[in-house]
Amino acid sequence: MKRWLAAASVALALAGPAWGVDSLTYADAIAIRGAVQLQLDALEHDDADRAFNQATPERRMIIGSPDNFLRMIKDQYNPIYRHRAVVFQAPEIIDGDAIQTVRITDGEGSVWVAVFWMQQDEDKSWKIDGCELLQTTSVAI
Repeated sequence: MKRWLAAASVALALAGPAWGVDSLTYADAIAIRGAVQLQLDALEHDDADRAFNQATPERRMIIGSPDNFLRMIKDQYNPIYRHRAVVFQAPEIIDGDAIQTVRITDGEGSVWVAVFWMQQDEDKSWKIDGCELLQTTSVAI
């Protein structure tokens, strides 16, 4: 938890002007979902480079390499790494942050909620700036 808070503090300090989103267009919603889906697909195929590429430049700088990223996902976010099913909610703005919430069923049938913080790059593409994974009491049928 301390490590996550430290990483979050660094990310907030480095985030710059991309924070503070007012609204999302339909195109933004499609692009946000696409970025998260691309990362989930890449993780499913152990494609560390492609998964790492969906993170913000600041996040990539903190993590260091695609191999470090994949190791972190395996260790700390295993339900995302080896998911059985995903259900996307519509992206939304909460306190100026673009958020993509995804319901994830892991390989054992446990249900999780993954909250992805998104940032728009200077080139207008959407990147993942962090993820919080919350276990629910639900079990997939």
